[in-house]
This record gives sequence, structure tokens and C-alpha cells, in this order.
Amino acid sequence: MVSGKATVINEKGLHIKPAGKMSSIALAYPCMAYLVIREYRVNAKSVLGILSAQVKKGEEIEIVCDGEQEQEALQEMLAAVRAGFDLT
Repeated sequence: MVSGKATVINEKGLHIKPAGKMSSIALAYPCMAYLVIREYRVNAKSVLGILSAQVKKGEEIEIVCDGEQEQEALQEMLAAVRAGFDLT
């Protein structure tokens, strides 16, 4: 199991477009992937799960990956968050 933290820089937080990109990245890997936000732990492969956490700009999220290709999945997801999902 690996994890890392990043701060959301998107003006509207993790709204539908970045949530969709996050879940697409997570779905590309066979490992389990979760986002930990405040008291929530949501499945990173689920757009609705990500949206349910209502992540705002400036909030720190922890990404947790466990299983095959966990390191690659974590690095790609962290890079996407830090780049604002190329939507900023």
C-alpha cells in the first residue's frame, strides 16, 4: 500500500470534469484506489464517490493505492491533482 497527498488547485474543486479524469486514471490500473478527504474515504474509480466528498479548492486530499501497479497509479493521480487536471 502506498499513499501521497496533494492540494486541489481547481477553482471549483473536484467538480465533474476533474472527478471524471481522476476516475479514468484510477480505472486504468488494476489496484484499489481511494481518496481520503476530511472524514471521507471514497473510491477513486467512482465519479459519484468523488463528487460526494465535495472537495473544495485548497483542500488537501490523500490518495491511497493498494495492489498491482500501485506506485504507478499513485504517481499519475498525484501529478493530475497537482496539475489541476489541466483544467485550471
